[in-house]
Amino acid sequence: MIGTVDNWPALSFLEGLRPGSDENVELALLASYSADLGSIGAALLALAGKDTDAGRGSPSDFADAVERLRGKVRIIIQRGRLAKMRRTPRIAAVLDQFVREVDFDEATHSWHPKAALVRTRDAGGRAGWRLWIGSRNLTENVNRDIGLLLLSGEKAGASIPGAEDVARALAERAALKGVRPVSLGAAVAKVAWRAPTGVRVERLRWSDGSGDMAVPVPTVGTEEVVVVSPFIDKTFLARQAPQGSKPTRRVLLTTMREIERIGPPLAAFDDLLALDAPDYPVGDPEPDAETAVTASDRDPADDEEEELGRGLHAKLLFMRSGQKRRLWLGSANATMRAWTGRNAEVTAELVVTESVERGLKALLGSARLVEASLVEYAPDDAALEEEALERARAQVAARWAAQLGFDDEGTRLVHRSDLHPRGPHPDEPDIALEVGTLYGELVAWPCGQTTMLLGPIAPAERSEFVRLRVSRGEKGLSWLQRAPADPPFGEDRDRAAFVRFLGARGFLLWLAGLLAEDGRQGEGDWTNDEPRDRAAPGMNPALDSSLPTLEEMLAAWARDPQKFREIERRVSQYLPAVLEEARQDDPQIAEMLRRFDDLWGKLRSGLGVAEIKGKHR
Repeated sequence: MIGTVDNWPALSFLEGLRPGSDENVELALLASYSADLGSIGAALLALAGKDTDAGRGSPSDFADAVERLRGKVRIIIQRGRLAKMRRTPRIAAVLDQFVREVDFDEATHSWHPKAALVRTRDAGGRAGWRLWIGSRNLTENVNRDIGLLLLSGEKAGASIPGAEDVARALAERAALKGVRPVSLGAAVAKVAWRAPTGVRVERLRWSDGSGDMAVPVPTVGTEEVVVVSPFIDKTFLARQAPQGSKPTRRVLLTTMREIERIGPPLAAFDDLLALDAPDYPVGDPEPDAETAVTASDRDPADDEEEELGRGLHAKLLFMRSGQKRRLWLGSANATMRAWTGRNAEVTAELVVTESVERGLKALLGSARLVEASLVEYAPDDAALEEEALERARAQVAARWAAQLGFDDEGTRLVHRSDLHPRGPHPDEPDIALEVGTLYGELVAWPCGQTTMLLGPIAPAERSEFVRLRVSRGEKGLSWLQRAPADPPFGEDRDRAAFVRFLGARGFLLWLAGLLAEDGRQGEGDWTNDEPRDRAAPGMNPALDSSLPTLEEMLAAWARDPQKFREIERRVSQYLPAVLEEARQDDPQIAEMLRRFDDLWGKLRSGLGVAEIKGKHR
């Protein structure tokens, strides 16, 4: 061990995504094993440069992020690994367009990479790139994770073997209109990347799930091997045994759960270290009964954040021979399934300095030294039941072939599969399957029934996300999956949702923020589902200084006529619907909107942008 230890620099995942102040995101492809709707919303806010330091944003910021990033962002996850939020706002329904699921059968392999590839464009028209590789899932859980952020830059930059493969693979899975995987890979291959201080990237290693890759092993003369992983298997660890006669120090950092599971073979390590197991998103954290509770009935204490864990989730393999230090980090656990390529994974192979090694030793120093178990592991009944439900979840996800339709009877889910004509149900007949819309009640799904009626749902709340639950007795697992809508929703669904979500005042605050372009943050939080509570009670809207002024409108035009035309497009698309809703709900607000519409129309005409209105209305 080295005497002094220095923690690695801390940079949040969202900070890595956020573009510079003069940049806009043109394309973002994110890969994760699991995700939750809150984190997806936070990622969009960061990519739009609209998030707060706490990773949150106002309703108008959220609406702006969706409008800016529609058709530019894909979040690719393993099917069956999407979770709700603690309190899922109605507007979260529109997030379905950003999610693509990989239908890997987890009985054999998983979509497990954690990566983000972002292309930006600055005010001068220059393209920028950022590439993040690491262990963090797109979830709200706080664990000990690690990541490597690479930025494009001609000075001190270099091409990295394997970056092209990562870009091409992400684009293939994203299936984003207008993004050709081969072209994107070729563009990324030409990028000169800058790595953090003390790090030289040898290559990026992408495995696609075909299972034809080799496991790194210590070479003759290796003095130290360190394995850090929340999940391990005996075969992979055996491959890290010393080669030759020179003694090799071996250290393993994992969780007590894995130490107890693997048992006596771990006694071969010189140091056996443990940290807590990582947290994972709760599939359906909001009890069904709470969905019927009105906002006014809620206890404020219920809105407090869940206690977050800080378990081990980083995955590292380190080898030192003299002054040569080699480090692998990324998504791969210390298992043969991960390193031989049966899973889709992404890993960075690095040559690092002594100072970077000290960061690793700081992580090891935070763990507790333990002894290997002397007895073989035997799972108890609770563990076996948990495994059975996880197996059932994986089977449903792998067999999924459902579409959503909407007619006079409400929401209709139809499962069509030649391989599984009786439905996506799990093998074990006593495990029940339930299904529901994102905000609706779960209903039992009998095996053999391929059409399910899920009840009516307002157009503004329609979503391709559906809820699923497998259960046996009192134990169950819940999660979300996408069922493509037929016909697709399109932008009209989003606008209907935002009109309801923002309300009249929220819409005007959104416009005020766009016009002012002064970095002001909107009011409230997008996760709050109560638009009327965001307005000050009893306030005369005519005296509300937060709303757009004529001076701000003129200043926006003078500053950037092209951007003013973009704001005009938002006004043309949204204002009629906002005005119509206000007429029904609040005559005072409706009158304020009508005056704004008159003022905006005169301004638009006076500035010579009247034709924009004609094209979009």
